[in-house]
Amino acid sequence: MADKIIEINNLDISFKTTAGLVHAIRGINVDLEKGETVAIVGESGSGKSVTMKAAMGILASNAVVNSGEILFHYTDDDGQPAMVDILQKDKRWIRNNINGRRISMVFQDPMTSLDPTMTIGKQIMEGMIWHYKTPKKEAWDKAVGLLKEVGIEDAQKRMKQYPHQLSGGMRQRVVIAIALACDPDLLICDEPTTALDVTIQAKILELIKKVQKERHIAVIYITHDLGVVATVADYVNVMYAGKIVEVGNVNEIYYDPKHPYTWGLLSAMPDLDTDDDRLYTIPGSPPNLLHEVKGDAFAARNKYAMKIDDEADPPMFQVSKTHWAATWLLDPRAPKVQMPKELSDRIERMKEAVRSAGKSID
Repeated sequence: MADKIIEINNLDISFKTTAGLVHAIRGINVDLEKGETVAIVGESGSGKSVTMKAAMGILASNAVVNSGEILFHYTDDDGQPAMVDILQKDKRWIRNNINGRRISMVFQDPMTSLDPTMTIGKQIMEGMIWHYKTPKKEAWDKAVGLLKEVGIEDAQKRMKQYPHQLSGGMRQRVVIAIALACDPDLLICDEPTTALDVTIQAKILELIKKVQKERHIAVIYITHDLGVVATVADYVNVMYAGKIVEVGNVNEIYYDPKHPYTWGLLSAMPDLDTDDDRLYTIPGSPPNLLHEVKGDAFAARNKYAMKIDDEADPPMFQVSKTHWAATWLLDPRAPKVQMPKELSDRIERMKEAVRSAGKSID
């Protein structure tokens, strides 16, 4: 337990709307240790961002927490180990002790998370001055150092500029600098490369990996892009309709996936070597969580679904010490179903590419 930084246990959240109660998060379990990287993957609306906003204590006012706990382990101001359930704390305490100070978040669109009326320098310095009463000169010097650390040249000049004067990639680097300003223990990256072109995406991901290694901080990635996950994550949580349906280390999820939804996500990744000239898409749409889901939420889109999928929600079946999946296909009584041949062929090509690069997939 000493190395744990955050534990999300049985988190269940609904939202009050004019149409009724939306059951958005349905029993989430995630844990993370210091220095680790966990990715939460799934389609838009699956509940990835809501889960992490709950961890930050910034849920919308119409959210109702039905059950669960979010245990955050940290070192208090006296240097003593401490633990708190974030769901039990009020917003003021969280703002003073957690947000930006011990847990920071990098949002997907830097233009919406940066204040257009404030200079870059003031925005980086703000957290240091608020949380630690850092003298302005010291905060300025640290902010300049942070800009250099995230790869922005001519940092003194950039400190005096406004967000609109920077490119998209530079703005995202500034957002990362702001997130790192108070030396957090946990960095949450919510689709950090979505608004950027491919070459800049790679640089931003490398930057986050570099900073994580140097500072030994834990990172949670929220993404729908399995291509991003492959390069950054230690562990992957696949999320669907407010639940985690498969969890494992990155090799288990990529090379030995067990859930039909994970098969679909991997099949939908663009691949130049496939024989099919069309890009695969998972048929159908996610369920409307305004109505209570009976059975397996993925059943209607799952061509391997059985009668029990319409009647009962599958439990998490253990595949290995670190690999679990919630699909009735893993029940000993179920017929043996193999992943689609197109996907197994693709996985073999992925393995061969990794081996050719001299890397291990064990």
